[in-house]
Amino acid sequence: MGRERKSNPRKMRPQFLVICEGETEEVYVNFLKQRYRLPIKIVSKIVGNNISSRLIKKHKEELSGSLSEIRTFLMYDGDVPEVLGALRNCGGIMLISKPCIEIWFISHYQETPETELTSDACVKQLSAIDGWGQYKKGLLTFKQQDSLWDNRMNAVNNMKDKTEANKTYSTIYQFINILEEEKKKN
Repeated sequence: MGRERKSNPRKMRPQFLVICEGETEEVYVNFLKQRYRLPIKIVSKIVGNNISSRLIKKHKEELSGSLSEIRTFLMYDGDVPEVLGALRNCGGIMLISKPCIEIWFISHYQETPETELTSDACVKQLSAIDGWGQYKKGLLTFKQQDSLWDNRMNAVNNMKDKTEANKTYSTIYQFINILEEEKKKN
């Protein structure tokens, strides 16, 4: 007669679906996924401005597991009010950077200005920071990745008290805090 083996039920690893506006956001999410090396499935999808709850549901259905257990994040620039309105109806955690994700990158090195900025002005300001002179949207060099990693908690501190009422802000710090909490669990 064979021995009975008791097996512990496998715990499902958390799944994060990050819906991105563009390539830069996707590159950044994949960089975080690589650096945190957590037992979390992080899937990024570039959707652009055609965001809807139906589209998010479709992407969730492509993942394995219960739809209710998949945490959804929406990583978008905050410079188009119509898109922000659509995002509010999508039921995910909004990771908004106004005017663009580059303001989040800038916050790794300094407090962000309280003046209205265009996306082009943000890119220009980022390019003036040491190591970012050759910055191109949709691409992060290894040196830039190392610098973003080393200064990520500085960015969290620089953005945690900012809101939509500010002229520049980013809520990506919420995602970093969640990843840091998951890191502590493992």
